[in-house]
Amino acid sequence: MLKQLVNQCVIDLAIAPDGPILIKSGLPTISGPDMAFVTTWRNGTQEVYLPGSSLKGTFRSHAERIARTLNPVASCNPFVEANQPEASCGLCFDARKKAKEEGLEGPRAYADSCLICRLFGSTWFGGRLATEDAYAVGKPPRPEQRDGVGIDRLTGGAAHGVKFDLEVVTEGTFATRLHLRNFELWQMGLVGFVLADLADGLIRVGAAKSRGLGRVRGQVSRIRVDFLGPNAPRPANGQLKLTGAGSLVAESLAGAYDFVRPDEVDVPSVEEVSNGLRSTYICEGATFPWATLGRLWIEKAGRYEMPIEMARYRGGRPR
Repeated sequence: MLKQLVNQCVIDLAIAPDGPILIKSGLPTISGPDMAFVTTWRNGTQEVYLPGSSLKGTFRSHAERIARTLNPVASCNPFVEANQPEASCGLCFDARKKAKEEGLEGPRAYADSCLICRLFGSTWFGGRLATEDAYAVGKPPRPEQRDGVGIDRLTGGAAHGVKFDLEVVTEGTFATRLHLRNFELWQMGLVGFVLADLADGLIRVGAAKSRGLGRVRGQVSRIRVDFLGPNAPRPANGQLKLTGAGSLVAESLAGAYDFVRPDEVDVPSVEEVSNGLRSTYICEGATFPWATLGRLWIEKAGRYEMPIEMARYRGGRPR
């Protein structure tokens, strides 16, 4: 997607358990717990961590709920096949390719995708958002082992022979980074809503969420925004035009990708660091204009309409 880099954003995020959490390793153990916490080798020792893939999947799932709340067609379901109302964008494109439709790669794949796939990606293109693994800050926490039992439906007590062990982490802070490249401003607004819910403890991660596990809280410490190329904005009169990809690429390219154009908002300026190619602005998480960007997301989601070409493969008919 886009053979040039026009803007990027790096969000420093700290995630802390607000109770027990478990992200299962998926590997069987011979003498250990039935459900072990995922670990990795780092700095010469084995430690627990939060995989970036797990975090991105959790963020995407929550973003899908937000999108459908505003507009039921703003998000597909990645696991629903073509010819169903919420069919995956990737599978719809597969069906369109099988039907010998041409020119589906590149701009067309992005323009015809739902809003969530435009941000997180699909089987047809990489998303705008990337999530790093989250590693412990300071001394890694040690997982503790807990016992679980199945409940007998008749007696309400423990069922005979239905016992399992699991590892949980209840403390520590894990640091990660979110990367946005060639983003539109409404995409930053959606990310802002997800991060706000994470800060409020409304997002759970990992396994056994219905059993009380998985509650976490997140805090954004720093946000770095870079602009590259001849159209990079410059601060003036104490203001900076925070600019999305639609205003940073040629009009023809913006039209091909269905970028919002113009895509810019005035925000209070912060100190600029430039090397002639890249202009960098660094903000504190608490002062970043999330509310302004959030309104752009609400506006974009509210007026979004499913492309006719995709409606054909979701049980609909072109209007």
